[in-house]
Amino acid sequence: MKVIEGSLCSLAPLRFLCDEMLNGLAQWLRVAGYDASLPARGSPDRQLVDQARVEQRWIVTADADLLEFACAPFYVLHLAGRDEQARLRELTRRLDLDWCFAPFSRCKNCNTPLYLASDREIRNFHPGVPENGARKVLACSTCRQLYWEGSHVQRMRLRLEAMNSWRDAR
Repeated sequence: MKVIEGSLCSLAPLRFLCDEMLNGLAQWLRVAGYDASLPARGSPDRQLVDQARVEQRWIVTADADLLEFACAPFYVLHLAGRDEQARLRELTRRLDLDWCFAPFSRCKNCNTPLYLASDREIRNFHPGVPENGARKVLACSTCRQLYWEGSHVQRMRLRLEAMNSWRDAR
């Protein structure tokens, strides 16, 4: 893990607050197992900075206006990349981010840690899911989303591994 001089946010464990325009990046951070929240829609920049300070989170943004706050060097990771791929690569290199940190341990939609679903939850919330004995099924207590290993997870794992390769490519 790289050190960011003068930072007030901890680098262990990494906690992120992604601005609204980086929703896709936040989802990839969650898939990798990182605590990555999103602000309420339309939140003003001042509120974003205050939330990051209170929750001890790094603000991940492509909005240069956030750099104008006096505390920006302590909380803001400004990504200059023009698209999601470039921003993911930049974040990886700046933090030496491990995309295989704790994959599939948080809800991709709401950031809640996942737990092993019971057979009752599987039947009640999503009857089409394979029986718990056949596959590991994870559940989110907040949005009641169920997750299980399928071909999409294999594709996502391959993408996480590919993103991890950016750590060594300097």
